[in-house]
Amino acid sequence: MPINRFKFFIIFCLFCFVGCQMFAHKVTEESSFQPVIIKGPYTPRTDHVVFILDASLSMAKDRFGNDHLNHAKEILQRINLTIPKMKLDSALRTFGYAKRPTDFRSDLIYGPAAHNKIGLNQAINGIKFSGGMSALHLAIQGVITDYKDASGHLSVIVITDGDVNNEKSLSAISDLKTHFGQRVSFYPIVVNDKNRLLMEKFVKQAGQGFVEIADNVYSPENVATYVNKVFLSRIRVSDQDGDGIVDNKDMCPDTPAGARVTINGCWILGKIQFASNSSSLSAEMYPYLDEVVAILKNNPDLRMEVQGHTDSTGSADHNFHLSKNRAKSVMQYFIQKGVASDRLRYTGYGETKPISTNKTEKGKALNRRVELSPIKH
Repeated sequence: MPINRFKFFIIFCLFCFVGCQMFAHKVTEESSFQPVIIKGPYTPRTDHVVFILDASLSMAKDRFGNDHLNHAKEILQRINLTIPKMKLDSALRTFGYAKRPTDFRSDLIYGPAAHNKIGLNQAINGIKFSGGMSALHLAIQGVITDYKDASGHLSVIVITDGDVNNEKSLSAISDLKTHFGQRVSFYPIVVNDKNRLLMEKFVKQAGQGFVEIADNVYSPENVATYVNKVFLSRIRVSDQDGDGIVDNKDMCPDTPAGARVTINGCWILGKIQFASNSSSLSAEMYPYLDEVVAILKNNPDLRMEVQGHTDSTGSADHNFHLSKNRAKSVMQYFIQKGVASDRLRYTGYGETKPISTNKTEKGKALNRRVELSPIKH
């Protein structure tokens, strides 16, 4: 008996140690995000924001190990933590989030209330599972009820994989537009790029807003850019390139009109992230590269340097050559699309300018990128 008790004690201690390590790891991951501090001058673009989180069965972990629900929750938390101090009320709704896979439901999890980062973050953490049907239409109908008597502008941010009922969702968005008119904007964030076109259809129905891909709203700089676009109107006292970043804060003052910019006003591409040790372009990059082609064609005097980057895997010399090849691949794509070669040049920076940590696979993926810099005449 004493031996059995001793064995039990050892097993119990091991269980506690492993459990504590798992909990510590979770806390470290959640607290590792350091938001960019957004400074003025700005005025609020919206008065109310409703976050709609897709917690339906399709957001569960897929066969490739991608946990869409937790990824969506993390992005929502990052947006919440980056919103600057402003007069705003917020709410959180889910759709799906049901024990039975055939249930259609939407639940109001938080608010409407004065925006409180801690309160909203706790509400997001309280969403523990994905299940039920993708009832986006019920969530939108719930928003109409939640804010039926509200004045001012309403922003609706939906984080979803886009696997929703087309007709019912369009009908609900039409009702949303009928009720709020020009006082509503619709901002889907999709964790699955294949449903981007459907979400663009929803935005068109709403009349105002834009679609973003989840991975493009992940790094601290990109989250800050997103918050700027959705929540704030920049006071353009002196903004010569018109990118919404005032000149005394703009590190890249020659950014062309229509370009995506960071919080510092520098031109960034969309989802142009390469596979490890590869300089090949993938089909999912083409829409973002085509955005740049359109900007170049609309600005015939613009010359541009394409800058390649890598993660820290491999030797510095190997990464330097790999980064140059990545930049060259992007430049050749632009040339194939009709951009004159004498307007372009390319270079590589290897692993010397990371935008995220190289300690995680997600951080490495963000570092395997290409950036753009206008060439001054």
